[in-house]
Amino acid sequence: MARPSNTDERREQITRALQKVMAKNGYDGASIADVASAAGLATGLVHYHFKNKLEILLAVVKRIAEAHDSNLAHVLEKAEGDPVRELAAFIDFHLALESADPETLACWITVSGEALRESRVRRAFEGAMAGTVESLASIVRRGVEGRVFRCDDDKSAACALVSAIQGYFVLSATVPSLIPRGSAARAVRQMATGLLSPTRPLPAPGRRS
Repeated sequence: MARPSNTDERREQITRALQKVMAKNGYDGASIADVASAAGLATGLVHYHFKNKLEILLAVVKRIAEAHDSNLAHVLEKAEGDPVRELAAFIDFHLALESADPETLACWITVSGEALRESRVRRAFEGAMAGTVESLASIVRRGVEGRVFRCDDDKSAACALVSAIQGYFVLSATVPSLIPRGSAARAVRQMATGLLSPTRPLPAPGRRS
């Protein structure tokens, strides 16, 4: 595998720095000087690698989305093609306490807010969310085809469950005290059971049933 170029390394360094600063101060509160300081670079180097802060933000969206997709794929592989286990794994991956990354979560909620204000961020955010919905819709389709789920509209069911997950993300990042500890994954599992009527119960977290 080719070694990343110095430019790629610097861009990744700057992208990680904005993600870190955004998690604490939000997007508006993250100046280029703050990003440079967090990256351990001169401000001029940040401007050399990115035209403006928006370009760094778009790189953050890409970085978070790619890491999410890669990690989710790894988790789903362990379900060995069983749609019931994949559904449980999908939910637990997003909502189980042990998988939570507060910094990434805070950044993602900030990105969703910026998507309301900036068209380029909205397109990037839409692409990331569409990929997540399709990943779950694919699980549902295969479950219906294998007669382990009953569902007339796989896309609507997937969208409903991803919306519930995204809603929990917002609450967790803003008013976490509202969410009873450990209840998010359990509640969405119950929603999934109601929507898809699986022929057997979803396995408990960490089990292979």
